[in-house]
Amino acid sequence: MKRFPFPAEVGFPWVQNGSCDPYMPVTQPCELGNYASYSINVTREEDVVAGIRFARENDVRLSIKNTGHDYLGKSTGKGSLSLWTQNLKAIEVMDNYSSPYYTGPAIKLGAGVLAVEAYLAAHERGYRVVGGTCATVGVAGGYSQGGGHSTLSSAYGLAADNVLAWEAVLPATGERVVATPDGPHADLYWALSGGGGGTFAVVLGMTARLHRDGPVGGATLWFDDSGILDGDSINGDRNSSNSSSSSSRNDVFWDAVGAVHAALPPLLARGVSALYSITDRTFNLFSLTATDRDGAQVAALLRATLLPELERRGVPFAFEAHQSPGFLAHFARDLGPLPYGLFSTGQVTGSRLIPRAVVGGPAVTGALRNVTAAAAAGDFFVACQALDVSGGGDSFLPRVADNAVLPAWRDAATHCIVVGPWDYGGGGDAEGLAVARARMEAKQRQLADVFTPMLEAATPGSGTYLNEANFQQRNFQEHFYGANYERLLRVKRKYDPEGILYAVTGVGSEMFEEDAEGRLCRTVEER
Repeated sequence: MKRFPFPAEVGFPWVQNGSCDPYMPVTQPCELGNYASYSINVTREEDVVAGIRFARENDVRLSIKNTGHDYLGKSTGKGSLSLWTQNLKAIEVMDNYSSPYYTGPAIKLGAGVLAVEAYLAAHERGYRVVGGTCATVGVAGGYSQGGGHSTLSSAYGLAADNVLAWEAVLPATGERVVATPDGPHADLYWALSGGGGGTFAVVLGMTARLHRDGPVGGATLWFDDSGILDGDSINGDRNSSNSSSSSSRNDVFWDAVGAVHAALPPLLARGVSALYSITDRTFNLFSLTATDRDGAQVAALLRATLLPELERRGVPFAFEAHQSPGFLAHFARDLGPLPYGLFSTGQVTGSRLIPRAVVGGPAVTGALRNVTAAAAAGDFFVACQALDVSGGGDSFLPRVADNAVLPAWRDAATHCIVVGPWDYGGGGDAEGLAVARARMEAKQRQLADVFTPMLEAATPGSGTYLNEANFQQRNFQEHFYGANYERLLRVKRKYDPEGILYAVTGVGSEMFEEDAEGRLCRTVEER
């Protein structure tokens, strides 16, 4: 996924009004639509202070855009003044950071530092840092402020769990503060560490823990339903129909998926994380991360957990274990090439955190089977990250301090996201663009009205990762923030009583709504 190095450009096509699509006819007018009208290239604290003051004095909508990796439309707004923080690029590696709550190596990152830049800086000094699976996400931006899952999370926690301090400008006063777990702004530290970006303050940078680098074990695992022997074939009955045989094989395949999911928690508790995709007929674990282990140790772990479940069911599989000398090499191997990384952009999404208690059960397996069956016909795919950030694993490093991360993360075995790639309608005519837009609107309805409710019904009491969710998520307060919402709302009112900062589905955003033309309007008085 490439970054978006322009002041107002974002990676969520839904909020790009389409009038400036490169495929459109030259006769069609190009309008700004939902793009910010003006942008400030933030390179210092004073730029933020000036922007906040101007927005307040002139009643102008304010938005914050870092890298533009945003699936909900938080990074832009019609008619807004945008604070573009991507050029806050300072990096400082500290071998001996000391505070009452942590002593050890740390890294100070400007808000615009990309994950790949942080990885490189840490690697040069013999460390690892928790960052995104997408190499071009801004570590100190909405990524860490929203929680931030990583291939290192089963070992070191979410990105928010590693934050030592936030440097930020308060929207109500324009004051620059450093928020720490034990300082006068401890409540702001808590809220910024998992409560969502673009909401409580304008972040200039953060300081986070570093972790000593070393070998990293990895693995890939693939299986599908094509090589599975159905019961009729095993018994020598050649008269059964092909459709019956196919159905039988697919039943075995989904039984294997459920069994693999059920076997995940003990593996994850050993500090292992895994990225995988699922279709109606395939399971592809394309990246496994096991810190401070070699390939042989990884192979032994999987032979003791996942692989016997496949062998027991007669499911053929392709498995390979490997190792890298350090985390950067491992990341580049699995999720490269660097600097842009593996993942593409332009999509609509819906997601769910799946708890350890039900991950291998029939309700979750059935929901995933139904979602992937419908997804296959509608050009969707399902991708998941398996991890354990409960704090109870054998290899887990406790979080720096209490934070606002959605509590459902602590119970989750995997985070699954349903992705609908964007159709840009490259036919070069207005009719083709209109058809493509209508197709994406149908995809969005399917995500919001069908896929997401299916996953929610199978995981009652869980939640949804606010950074990789559907922007029309119903009851987002419960699903994104859970029991933390009322406390987060109090922090919001304390530091931003006028609602200067607005983010779609952000804390306090229900006090506003966008009208038919995209303008932001206040809906109710604060309670």
